[in-house]
Amino acid sequence: MKILTNLTKKSAALAACAGVALALTSSGAWATLVTTWSYSTDASFPTGAATFSPGSAGTTTDSAYELSWGAAGGNFQAPTSDPLANRSALTIGTDAGANRTGGGPATGSVNTNFDGTLSLSEIGLGTTFTHWNNPISTTFPMLTGGIVHDTLTLTGQLPNPPFPGAAETLPAIDFSFEFRETNNDAACAGGTANPCPDLFGILGAPSNLTQAFSYASENYLATIFVLDPLGGPLPFGTLLPGECAALGLAAGCQGFRTAENADTTVQFGFSVSAVPEPGSLALFGIALVGLGFSIRRKLS
Repeated sequence: MKILTNLTKKSAALAACAGVALALTSSGAWATLVTTWSYSTDASFPTGAATFSPGSAGTTTDSAYELSWGAAGGNFQAPTSDPLANRSALTIGTDAGANRTGGGPATGSVNTNFDGTLSLSEIGLGTTFTHWNNPISTTFPMLTGGIVHDTLTLTGQLPNPPFPGAAETLPAIDFSFEFRETNNDAACAGGTANPCPDLFGILGAPSNLTQAFSYASENYLATIFVLDPLGGPLPFGTLLPGECAALGLAAGCQGFRTAENADTTVQFGFSVSAVPEPGSLALFGIALVGLGFSIRRKLS
């Protein structure tokens, strides 16, 4: 996959709601708010959490930054025309370019959002998640599911003084998914075109995609989302009934597809919004319900 991020519908709505909460809040007594943060964010596959189907040949790899399956000695980054010689993989990297494997933290700086409309400087780019989708033999074991474990640490930098300050590590987020390597034939799950795309199904939305935290006695909201390679929303959506059934999920399941014979990368991203008063957190919840998860996002 080309990644973990414009915003998904839910994450865009959450970011918009933060802006609504700010608008609804009466002018409060702000002390010194952080305007710029440094950050470090990491993602990994918890060892032993991935599941694979049985196979009569081939090998699997289950490590912190790589889940791969297929021919022993095959190279998922250099596939051949022979399905018996290939491997497929999910890998975690630090960017959407040359560093899509090997893992490690993504670092940088991000500005605080004060009005609910995100600019590029207010989006922190995190680690990437790549699906190397290569044709492989059905005799090999294949990935069926797993977990992505994501962490984020923020440190206030500007204005200076009074910052830099101490580091604040937010609660970790786990994304659970089902995965199916589909057969490339005329009977693609759900009737999609041949060659069949592989399928990812998301097992419910994590409850802490938006996290409230306090830093130097001021309140903020951090919102985690997923971007595609162009910085646009990753096309999460409702899969076809046949695709949900292939994933072992109920009709109406949420997920996305990745093209055969391609590597697809998505990217984790996040924003930090200022909350001027404690009461704004309650208003944030009211605004969220009122908007009904509608999208209100603009990149400048």
